[in-house]
Amino acid sequence: MHQTLERVFYEVREPRLTWSDVGGYPDVKQTLEEMVCLPLRDPGRLERLGLVPPAGVMLWGPLGVGITMLAEAAARAAGASFVYVSGQEMLGRPDEIHRAFEDAVHEAPCVLFVSDCEWLAPRAGCSYEWGPGNLRGIPPTFADPGLTRRFIREVDRIQGAPGVALVGSCYRIDTVDQALIKEKRRFNRKVFVPPPRAPDRREMLDIYLARIPRLSPDVDPDDLARRTEGYVGWDIESLCKRAALEAAKAGRDEVGPGDFEAALGRVTPWLTPDMTSKYWEIFRNDCPHHYAF
Repeated sequence: MHQTLERVFYEVREPRLTWSDVGGYPDVKQTLEEMVCLPLRDPGRLERLGLVPPAGVMLWGPLGVGITMLAEAAARAAGASFVYVSGQEMLGRPDEIHRAFEDAVHEAPCVLFVSDCEWLAPRAGCSYEWGPGNLRGIPPTFADPGLTRRFIREVDRIQGAPGVALVGSCYRIDTVDQALIKEKRRFNRKVFVPPPRAPDRREMLDIYLARIPRLSPDVDPDDLARRTEGYVGWDIESLCKRAALEAAKAGRDEVGPGDFEAALGRVTPWLTPDMTSKYWEIFRNDCPHHYAF
């Protein structure tokens, strides 16, 4: 029986989301199909072909782009349960980490997703600056060395558990303890979820525009996608809500182009230009063989 435990720490549930619930990123979805879904759906075929599934898959990229949603959608696509572990909320709770990993073994087949791995296993001495003085999104606190060691032990212990696909996430791959992502028996595969490009933003817009009951046919989603450079998913959501609010304030029952024009002036993009540039720089400088199956 699936059970919801201390939700602030971790949760076990049947996945609710599908790929279509996540706007954009067709390449990321395809990679997750290969690295996560296929090994869960048909492990015997991989074995017969001499393929070894990833020990662990680390998703990394900006906040607000839907990384947790992607992991949950992968679980549903694989026909597996979803075990969500909040890295932030696990600080100071080593026993909860152990319980979560234990539950994943009992819930198999499942996707065991651990968010915010840089909180649990920070890399010593790394720089968190995007550019001079820009520390946007940097974790305010980190695990102590004892908790980091406990987390790594749990990652090691879960290896070999049949039907458990280990997936993690982090904000920046270069801020995670190298012991976690360089060791072949841990998170030995990486998936970069980049700052949303115009086609990604267009798909995100399609999702949120569809939630506006009365939308003027004059609203141009392609134009909005082009003009929202630096926006992540939560910015797109805020943009659509703000436009609807502008219409309501004006006493109108339909959301039109002018409302979006006003909303664009009110919603500040999460990603600054130096953040976008830094993300691609980190990706280009990372070891490429970790991104292949």
